[in-house]
Amino acid sequence: MPSSSVARFRLLRYFSIASLVGIVAVTVCLIATYRELTLRHLIEHEGRANAALTRSFANTTWARYRTLVAGAAGKSREALLADPLVSKLRAEVQAQMHGLPVVKLKVYHPEGLTVFSTDERQIGRDERGAPGILAAQQGRVISHISYREKFNAFEGEIAQRNLIASYVPVGGLPGGPPEAVFEVYSDVTDLLAQQNQAQWQVAGLVLALLMTLYAFLFVVVRKADRVIQRQRRERAVQEAAMRHQAFHDALTGLPNRTSFRRRLDKALAQASRTGRTAALLFLDLDRFKQVNDSLGHPAGDQLLKTVAQRLSACLREGDLLFRMGGDEFTVILPTVRHREEVALVAQRLRDAASQPVSIDGQEVRVGASVGVALVPSDTPHSADVLLRQADTAMYTAKANGRGTHAFYPDGAASGQPH
Repeated sequence: MPSSSVARFRLLRYFSIASLVGIVAVTVCLIATYRELTLRHLIEHEGRANAALTRSFANTTWARYRTLVAGAAGKSREALLADPLVSKLRAEVQAQMHGLPVVKLKVYHPEGLTVFSTDERQIGRDERGAPGILAAQQGRVISHISYREKFNAFEGEIAQRNLIASYVPVGGLPGGPPEAVFEVYSDVTDLLAQQNQAQWQVAGLVLALLMTLYAFLFVVVRKADRVIQRQRRERAVQEAAMRHQAFHDALTGLPNRTSFRRRLDKALAQASRTGRTAALLFLDLDRFKQVNDSLGHPAGDQLLKTVAQRLSACLREGDLLFRMGGDEFTVILPTVRHREEVALVAQRLRDAASQPVSIDGQEVRVGASVGVALVPSDTPHSADVLLRQADTAMYTAKANGRGTHAFYPDGAASGQPH
């Protein structure tokens, strides 16, 4: 079978799977979103209805029972149950709530004490700190839905019901704390069942969209093409990253020895072609081994990264810094006008390397010895020869006291040791 046919078959299979997954995902998301929105709407609607009902009830009865709540602070459960206003309030609540979806009513003192409940067992409980009480204390109505296996309602115990509880502030001055907090429970089991039925109708409608699979496949094919293009770009990025890794040091991010050789050959060719002077500086850190041995390799790595950044920052535009390995660096100056210019660059490199570095709260210092080889010189313009010259000059600088720089071939060290 031709490779193109195999590739096409795999592509179609991918599209078929993606279409199925997409349709299922859309169906699930729509059902979840529909359920969330309808449930939120139900809670908000019933919360407003409970608040309106509570305020209507309070407008007709609150004046007669204000003293019951106001004087409840500090009373025991027995004292509250013995108050004749509790029995009167119960009878009036049952009369006015008859035929409504309200199944339970509780009245709290603003501080959270349960002054009245259609379930007498709850009278006297301290609900201080309950989220609904705290919200009502600030003048807000808050509602939440819950499922109860068993629940004590006006007319006795009910089972397997979905209830919405609303906390409603009552009385008090505008903008001030309420005189009481009503908690109203309404039964929304039937409403929720209707919503669930509508939810499955929506699910059936969404699943019917499977008939649009072929149109959907067209969209997926176009998306697959974009994925392929993205993969090509990612491969290009990966190849670029691999090329970068091949020519750059993993620790410091500087060009490495391989990159150095290519750039040095190019600089030598340019110097030979133009007759201009170039320079190669070979830099070796002093006392680096002591830091590495005493503080460990992680500290040594951190030191190398910091020094590399400082060396790079002190170079001129067009100068090239490389890490050769270990604590050795090289710098190519493609064009220089005179020897003093190179000496100034070497001095800046030494100064940058000698600055203290803080590692794990400990300050360490290293220095740098720099060897310099100039191009053109009396020797052939060979990269290997020039590197050996700069290396020889660097060892001369170390022999002359470290922290200095020396030129090849005279070997005279320059600068004060650090």
